[in-house]
Amino acid sequence: MKLPVEIRMSGLRRPALKKVSELKKTKTKYEQIIDLGDERINVLLLGTSGCGKSTLINAILGEERADAGTGNVRTREIAVYQDDALPFRMIDTIGYEYGFLKQNRIKSDIQKFVRSGVKSRDAERLIHMIWFCVDGTVRRLDNAILEYVRIAARDWKDVPVIIVFTKSYSEQEVLENIRTAENAVWLYNEKHPRNPLNVKDILPVVAKPYPVSEEFSIPARGLDTLVQRTIELAPEAKQLAASSIRSIDLKMKRKMSNSIILGSAAAAAVVGAVPIPTPDAAVLVPLQTAMLMGIAKNYGLQDQSKANMVVNKVLEVGATTVAGRSLLNTLKGIPGLNLAASVLNAAVAGTVTLAAGEISTVLFERIYTGDIDFNSVDWETEVALRYRKYLPKITAAVKAVSEANGGKLGPAQIRQLLAALLKQEEPDRGTDLEQKQD
Repeated sequence: MKLPVEIRMSGLRRPALKKVSELKKTKTKYEQIIDLGDERINVLLLGTSGCGKSTLINAILGEERADAGTGNVRTREIAVYQDDALPFRMIDTIGYEYGFLKQNRIKSDIQKFVRSGVKSRDAERLIHMIWFCVDGTVRRLDNAILEYVRIAARDWKDVPVIIVFTKSYSEQEVLENIRTAENAVWLYNEKHPRNPLNVKDILPVVAKPYPVSEEFSIPARGLDTLVQRTIELAPEAKQLAASSIRSIDLKMKRKMSNSIILGSAAAAAVVGAVPIPTPDAAVLVPLQTAMLMGIAKNYGLQDQSKANMVVNKVLEVGATTVAGRSLLNTLKGIPGLNLAASVLNAAVAGTVTLAAGEISTVLFERIYTGDIDFNSVDWETEVALRYRKYLPKITAAVKAVSEANGGKLGPAQIRQLLAALLKQEEPDRGTDLEQKQD
C-alpha cells in the first residue's frame, strides 16, 4: 500500500529547478551542483545481503520495482528509485558480505557512482542520508559492519544515518536490537572520535506482512515513521551534503593536478639528467609553463591574464632559478650524499618543478573556491613565502629516500622521491596570504 501523499510531501520545500545553463558562469562546479534547486534528497541504502533493502524500497514505492527475493543476493548493481510523490530518492546498493575483495568492490562502486555525480552535476548521484539496514532477526551489528558504513560513504562527512532494523517481527527483539545498536554505535564512536557515525535514529520496520500461520500475519509497520523521520532530517542533510560536494570536487581537481605535476616533474628530471649544450632553463621553462597552465585550466581559471600573472610569478621566483640554486646548494651539503652532477641536476629539476606545481595548485584552488581575492594579494611575496616553506620538505624527502636506499639516488629513486612528495600532506592552505591594505 502506498503511503499517504501528505506524509510524503510534507516538510520539504525547495525552489523550482534551474537549468544548468542559467547558472552564473563564475560559479564553481560544486556551487552549480548545490544551486541546481533539486527539491529531493538522496538516501543511500546500505546493509548486509538479504537484509531486505529491496523489499523496503518496494514497500515505500507501493509497487514492485526493486528485485527482491530470498536466499540469494538480489541487487547486482547500484540502482536509483524515485516516485513523483516522494520528496527523496532511494539508492539501492549491493549487499555487504564478509570478505575483503567483495567489500572493496562495493566501496569502490559507491565512490565511483557519487564522484561521477559531482563531475557530471547529476543530482541523482549525490548522497544526503543513509539508511543502514540490519536484519532484525539476525541481531548482528559489529564494528566491522559499522566501519563499512563509514568507509562506503567516506566522501560524505557527517552524513545523517538512520539504522533501520528490517524484519522486526518480535516486540522483545525490537527492544534488544535498539539497545544493541545504541551500544555498538557508542563504542564505535568512542574508538573513532575523529570519524564518528552521525546516527540520528534507530527504527524498527516490517516492510510487508509476515505470515506466521494460515490464520495470522504480522502486519507491515514502521514505514510511516521512517519516511517522516527522513523528511524531518532533510534540511540538515542538504546542508551537510553541500560541504561534502565541495570536498569531492576539490579532491577530483587535486587528483588531476597531481597527475599533471607528476608527469611534468618526471620529464623535468630527465631533462636535468641529460647533458645538453643549451641551459636547462631553456627547456624546463616551457615544460613548467605548460604544466602550470594545465593546472590553471583544471581549476577553471578562464581569465588568461590572471593565469599568466600567477604562472609568471611562480616561474620567476622559483622554477629553475632562485629555488633551484638554493636547493642545489642544500642537497650538496647533506652528509653522506655523494651524487654525480647529472643525478643531482635531475633531482633538482624534478623536485623544483614539482614544488612549482604544488604551490600553483594551492593558489589556483584558493582562487577557485573564492578563499582569496585575486586583486588583493601580493603575489610575489606570497609565492616566495610558499617556496621557502616547501623547500625543506624536499630536502627531508631526499634524505629519507637516499637513506632508505643505502645512500643511492638514481633515476628509480628520483621517481620514488617525486611520488613521495606528492603523497605528503598538501601544502599549507592557511591564511598567510599577504594582503594589501585598502
